[in-house]
Amino acid sequence: MSRENAEVVRRIYGALSRQDIEAALDECDDDMEHDWSRSVGPFKGIYRGRDEIRALWISFQEAVEEAAFELQEVIDIEPHVIAVVAVRIRGRGSGVEVVGVGAHVWTVDDGKASGFRLFQDKDDALEAVGMRE
Repeated sequence: MSRENAEVVRRIYGALSRQDIEAALDECDDDMEHDWSRSVGPFKGIYRGRDEIRALWISFQEAVEEAAFELQEVIDIEPHVIAVVAVRIRGRGSGVEVVGVGAHVWTVDDGKASGFRLFQDKDDALEAVGMRE
């Protein structure tokens, strides 16, 4: 099952890189929680349900001209998937490009993402699911 869970997560990042919010949301439960409370960026907070998550990603898209999500590592720890992700963003208007690497913990139940937590690094993400390298 965890291989299938990882594929759900891969499809979400693919959709977000294409700026296809609806395709990303199709991979999520209706009541999913998207936890960006550990963000050091502008969208810090917790978003619940499709409407709040959609609004988050629309705000994100309005702020950036281009965003690409490159999966550097995917770790299956059922029911979680840890994704180590390099994100390249080009600001709308300024044209400034920013690159960062973070770790995301996804919870996948019955083929749908039901939870997302953002972490600044892989070690923190592993600790959050009870694993340490």
